[in-house]
Amino acid sequence: MKARFRQSMGWLHTWSGVVFAWLLYFIFVTGSVGYFENEIDRWMKPEIVTSNDVSDKQAIELAMAQLAEHADDASQWYVSLPTSRDPYIEISWLQPGDPENQVRRQWHEKPLRPESGEVLSVRDTSGGETLYRLHYNLHYVPPLAGYILTSLAGMLMLTGLVTGVIIHRKIFAEFFTFRNAKGLRSWLDIHNVFSVLPLPFHFMITYSGVMLLMGVTMSQVIDTQYGEGRQMHRQFYDASQLEDYTTIATEILPAQLNVDAALADAKQRVSDQAVNFVGVIDRNTANEHIEIWFEASEGVEFASLLKYHARAERVEVEIASGKVGRAAAIYDLLEHLHEGLFADIYLRWLYFLCGLFGAAMIASGMIIWLKKQMMKEATPSMLIVLIVRLNRGVLLGLPIAIGCYFLSNRLLPVAMSDRAAWEMHTLFTAILLCCLYCLTSRSQAQWLTMLRCTTLVYVLVPLVNMLTTDHSVINSLLNEDWLMLGFDLSMLLFAGCFGLAAAVVSRQNASSHIAKKEPLVC
Repeated sequence: MKARFRQSMGWLHTWSGVVFAWLLYFIFVTGSVGYFENEIDRWMKPEIVTSNDVSDKQAIELAMAQLAEHADDASQWYVSLPTSRDPYIEISWLQPGDPENQVRRQWHEKPLRPESGEVLSVRDTSGGETLYRLHYNLHYVPPLAGYILTSLAGMLMLTGLVTGVIIHRKIFAEFFTFRNAKGLRSWLDIHNVFSVLPLPFHFMITYSGVMLLMGVTMSQVIDTQYGEGRQMHRQFYDASQLEDYTTIATEILPAQLNVDAALADAKQRVSDQAVNFVGVIDRNTANEHIEIWFEASEGVEFASLLKYHARAERVEVEIASGKVGRAAAIYDLLEHLHEGLFADIYLRWLYFLCGLFGAAMIASGMIIWLKKQMMKEATPSMLIVLIVRLNRGVLLGLPIAIGCYFLSNRLLPVAMSDRAAWEMHTLFTAILLCCLYCLTSRSQAQWLTMLRCTTLVYVLVPLVNMLTTDHSVINSLLNEDWLMLGFDLSMLLFAGCFGLAAAVVSRQNASSHIAKKEPLVC
């Protein structure tokens, strides 16, 4: 019975991984890159001027003056103050829509020059946020279809993780076993390392990802209680995400309420955290109030919120203390764990590396499956050969495409129309070209060629950045612009990793050609 059970789990483990392997690989890679979406966004807007030395009061005065000039009719104002991840001043506002002219309401964001408060003109770019959103909206497909596909892939990934633990009776012993130059056995050992080392992260990120999309996958449950349609579902989300607030009367008189007064009071109440955002919400209405957001200093919360409302006699401050209800609190916890917005630089790098390990686990699993298929028959079927070739294009085409995405930000004309959209078109075009090359090329060294191409792309990113902007490794070091410096050095680090992989594959290909051994990868 045990043998049959484990055997059935082995079958389930294989096919739950193979069916959506390429999609899961895409999700893990783009999701991992998303942990640095703020840093990527900053790099892709090189015109931004950093402003670490500007006081909160000065930054807010400059920002409010610009908002009054550019967004006087907006219903919401926000000022983003310099932080470690976003070391610049930025204003944003919600432009009201015009139903008669079929104009939808829209958010606008503009960085400011710290010395004068002047609005900076920055290039149109998809930035880090669009790259991050790729891992669940899949960009070109309709949003609902993207959510459903991502949810299905997540559920199969969760199945693969559970069955993987079941079929490996000596999972931790196998983790410390590596058989070098043993063909398929070596790949099995590599797969185990990538699977076991970050196993808790894989469970957390997969389960939380599935739960975050449960409003799509379990929409019929919502329909039974709230009714069908977007408006009814909005009522569910509003009810399920209610914040619990503690209300306290302040010494501020209603006539004295302004951003400066609210900020001064908030800093007295939250003295150990840095101010992140300042917002004026529901402007020019009876419900107008001021929000002060602080960067959280501990736990999985990434921000603390205080709201200031003018009442009849005194200004009251509402201090957010969590979600209403345990279900909402658990959902909130899973969301924060999944997105990792609370993480400092070290934990964010750990998130990133664990995500890449997940991508490597999927990639190695796919290679193992294809190797087994190739070994079953003396002459593999055309379908298997096609999948083998496409697998090469996908696994290395995605890293190449992300590098091309960064290059497009520097090489596309700044005044080009639909520039942001074309950055994303460049990414998917690069994947398509890599797949076409692997399908049509008769070269026996496709892995080696693709690895060398990936190395070249990531070497070019900091080089092109230096040639097209005022930023370079040396300038960033001299100006102490650690974010730009870190990005360029990271690109060179990735180039070194892919270059090392190319050297290993080249040496193995040479030795296997002489000894007629099994190639390293199929």
